[in-house]
Amino acid sequence: MQTPLRFALLGHPVKHSLSPVMHEASFRALGIDATYACIDAAPEALGACLAACREQGYAGLNVTVPHKTAALAWMDHLDVSARLYGAVNTVRIDAAGFTGVNTDAEGFLEDLAVNHRLSPEAARVVILGCGGAGRALAIACAHRGADEVALANRTLSKAEQVAAEIADRVPDSPAEIRVLAPEPEAWSEACREADLVVQCTTAGLHADDAPLLPSDAFRRGQLLYDIVYTQRVTPTMRSAMAAGADAVNGAGMLVYQGAAAFREWTGLDADTGAMRAALNARLYGASRE
Repeated sequence: MQTPLRFALLGHPVKHSLSPVMHEASFRALGIDATYACIDAAPEALGACLAACREQGYAGLNVTVPHKTAALAWMDHLDVSARLYGAVNTVRIDAAGFTGVNTDAEGFLEDLAVNHRLSPEAARVVILGCGGAGRALAIACAHRGADEVALANRTLSKAEQVAAEIADRVPDSPAEIRVLAPEPEAWSEACREADLVVQCTTAGLHADDAPLLPSDAFRRGQLLYDIVYTQRVTPTMRSAMAAGADAVNGAGMLVYQGAAAFREWTGLDADTGAMRAALNARLYGASRE
């Protein structure tokens, strides 16, 4: 009897993750005998946990907070994406050892292209929040040829650091990189001028959170992409929609980054329809799309 393929997510904490829901749906849809587990790994135990997974025959892993940057040091090889974004969220395990890949930005770009017919190329982009996700998506937008990438963060030095990383990692980018003053007025003005606004802070994780910006920060003809996906319509999405802007949450990014990881591990295209349906059912209720 053939042993099921084994995959897992490493994080700390990790039990809240929806990755098993998505991947198991794709396994079922494609008739693949595989399991996907969540493994809580404290930061100091990351190396030992990776080694144990290899010894136990895991074929691939996902890596989430707080390990995405720390995982770089444990890889035998780094894909060009991991080098570009300076973080690992997917690990391929084979005879060559650990190969680190980053599919986060690919998931974002794929969702933009497939579901919203939009690309950062030649666009004016505002990134709200320059933490791990904001940093990766800012680099991705610059790499894809945005005309302008404006960086907004409450701690100015973090936005300045991301600007320096873009200059270092994407030196040929045509994008003008702007660091916005940490003031709501400056953010609102930049957002009104943007084609694409990407909300990368934790605002909206809870239903009673205030929107990151008021409705007059947005306008018709632009897209707000809020990477928070725990609500179908986040507070910041609601604010943007009140001004006539289009707005979407981050569920599509989650699905497509997972699909890219699936392809890295198996060489097969994931069933993104099955993944999205399973995710929606868990998040928003089985009776709703």
